[in-house]
Amino acid sequence: MKKIYFLFFLLCLNFSLVYSQQLTNKKTDQEPVEIYADDGIEWHKNDKKYIAKGNAKAVSGSMILESDIIEAHYDDSNSSDMDIYMVKALGNVIINDKKLKIVGGKTAEYDLKKDYFKINGKRIKLLSEFDELNANKKIEYWRSKDVAVATGKAVAIKKNEFTIRAEKLVWYFYKNPKATSEDKIDVKKIIGFQNVSIKTNNEVAFSDKALYNRDKEICKLFGNVKLQKGDSFLLGEYAEIDLVRGISKLMPKGPGDSFLNEDRVKALIDKGDGGK
Repeated sequence: MKKIYFLFFLLCLNFSLVYSQQLTNKKTDQEPVEIYADDGIEWHKNDKKYIAKGNAKAVSGSMILESDIIEAHYDDSNSSDMDIYMVKALGNVIINDKKLKIVGGKTAEYDLKKDYFKINGKRIKLLSEFDELNANKKIEYWRSKDVAVATGKAVAIKKNEFTIRAEKLVWYFYKNPKATSEDKIDVKKIIGFQNVSIKTNNEVAFSDKALYNRDKEICKLFGNVKLQKGDSFLLGEYAEIDLVRGISKLMPKGPGDSFLNEDRVKALIDKGDGGK
């Protein structure tokens, strides 16, 4: 009789040979948060949190968060349910969200109310089916808004088209309506800030700020613009690079500038005479 009662007690707690716990999440369409771990789950009642250890995993809808240790913080003040509002991960963080994946994180926080991730680490990568976003400080990811921000020597690799480097890159996603799978993820827009460089198959461009728009396949450069091809340079304040036609326009002023200064556009052309 005691053995049967013990088994019933374990089933009621929703534990298995691989320890697991299902908790409620009222902020994301009532989807539950399921916590798994190989080495056990601790329930800290006074601190209102669960700690999962050993190949820990948190699952909510299409999102899967994996780490060495996962903490699930909950609020039970308004009802008997445990309303998870924050999930923290420590060590070897991996996030899968449909066809988007984030790897290389040392620590991470997931705010369920904002549907927002912050992943910290020195070699973080956000990967979609064709594209890649890297950072050596942090990547922030707003799931419901389809936006990611990479900070710290950020690098965005757009298929085989170009590579953008900057101190901060903002990456806007979209789902390709022509794709056979509705979950396919592509890049809609990229904005780069500070020490920006863009490398294409034809040239390298430098600027203070850059804006890439996928709809027009145009990359706009703002402030201290330098276009380089081989040992030749074009210098100005604003440029537009047509990635389809391979045409670059350099101008002495950008949109919104109030005055024109011809001295702000220069060309330094290498004759290729081997220094003769």
